[in-house]
Amino acid sequence: MKFSSDLMRVGLIRRLVRLHFLQFLFILPVTAAVVLASVSMIYGIRHPGFNFGLVFTWVVWWGLLIGLFAVVGRGWCFMCPFGAVVDWLQRRSLWWKTKWGLGFNFKYPRRLQNLWLAIALFIGFIFLDAGYGISNNPALTAGLVVVLLLWAMWVGLLYERRTFCRYQCPLTVFIGMSSMVAPFEIRRKDAEVCQQCQTKDCYRGNEHFYGCPTLEFQGGGMDSNRDCILCTECIKACPKDNVTMRLRMWGHDLWARRKARLDESVAAIVLAAIVTMVSLVLVLFLPTMYHLLHPILPAGTPPNDWPRLVSIAIIYLGGIAVALLLFYGFSYLSRLFSGTKDVKTREIFAHFGYAVVPLGVMKFLSDILDHIFRTWGAIVDVTRALVRDFPLNRLMLEGVTVKQLMSAEQTYLLQIVMIGIGFGFSLYVAFKLAGRLFPERATAFRAFLPIGAFIFILTMAAVWALSAAL
Repeated sequence: MKFSSDLMRVGLIRRLVRLHFLQFLFILPVTAAVVLASVSMIYGIRHPGFNFGLVFTWVVWWGLLIGLFAVVGRGWCFMCPFGAVVDWLQRRSLWWKTKWGLGFNFKYPRRLQNLWLAIALFIGFIFLDAGYGISNNPALTAGLVVVLLLWAMWVGLLYERRTFCRYQCPLTVFIGMSSMVAPFEIRRKDAEVCQQCQTKDCYRGNEHFYGCPTLEFQGGGMDSNRDCILCTECIKACPKDNVTMRLRMWGHDLWARRKARLDESVAAIVLAAIVTMVSLVLVLFLPTMYHLLHPILPAGTPPNDWPRLVSIAIIYLGGIAVALLLFYGFSYLSRLFSGTKDVKTREIFAHFGYAVVPLGVMKFLSDILDHIFRTWGAIVDVTRALVRDFPLNRLMLEGVTVKQLMSAEQTYLLQIVMIGIGFGFSLYVAFKLAGRLFPERATAFRAFLPIGAFIFILTMAAVWALSAAL
């Protein structure tokens, strides 16, 4: 049974959503904050504990990013200044409709309309921190901001709408797959109304509104939050008032989408593997790998220490490869356990990969909570330092606020609880997926068992990694 609640029936929400400039009201302060943070990182103090921009980016922004997609989906994309700059550039306006815009408006190549490039970019993004320590380097973080901005603008001038956000943003895989967990969606109300509609304004736009910037078509029966940035253009543009926003069960997209996709399944496993299996392998084998490569590769000053960089790259790629191979093996076992010959191992792999998303999301949340609890005092410090030398942030305070919201042991217990919730939720999703693939209950349960075992292995890897780090 699907639980849902139509939020557009609430008068205040309906009036707010109908405001043409609603999204801009959120984008404006976020853009100002990003500009201020960038100025701080470029001109401010190099010390990572006192640089406002660095702390704002990797504590406040990163925590907000993960928290939002767990609750409302791509909530960050709704107010993201990088995507907003693309819109402003293409439309020549901040929110109002114009008759013509800038850019070549090319169609993105069909062979690239998938997540393979985005998966590679996300792995590279994570490596920037694990390898180069970008979260502790104001110059590197500021450089990343500038590169992303110029990259988004270039793609926006070449291709239609928010092609960058959908296919090339380094975080689109992370945010998109995780948004499937959120208990919130924007969907059509009545399929028959959409089928009879001739104008398709939700997608094409009209004289007052632009239509969906990420090329999603509500009239076609959109069944996933993955690419919905919550801009509400489809709600505003629909002349039949047939698109709404509503609450639904947590993780509904993970088992209810019409068709499984191999690239999405691989993306889900990569996300979960990075914070479970790869984290464990890093803790256990990074020193050994470093000592093996140190005599072979020229050593340098961190972050340009080649033995360390290559060691981390090998562990990351190797850990992800092992997770994918393991899941393929357990998918084969699932096929054997089910006793069916009509379903291929590849199909089982693609179908069940979504099940690990909740575990990955909860492990990411547990990691960022630990980071916030340990660095909470720094937020106060960097804000005080910024105020004393606004906006350049060149001064270091005399004292440092040491303020931990929870002890290391309390934080560890909370993280274990969160991982346990992710484990249980992933098992639930896997069982639902088994029921969809195999209507016969006994067959579905047998097919579920190997997938449940794989989820258990990832969970134990996550707990072991936490314990080893503690």
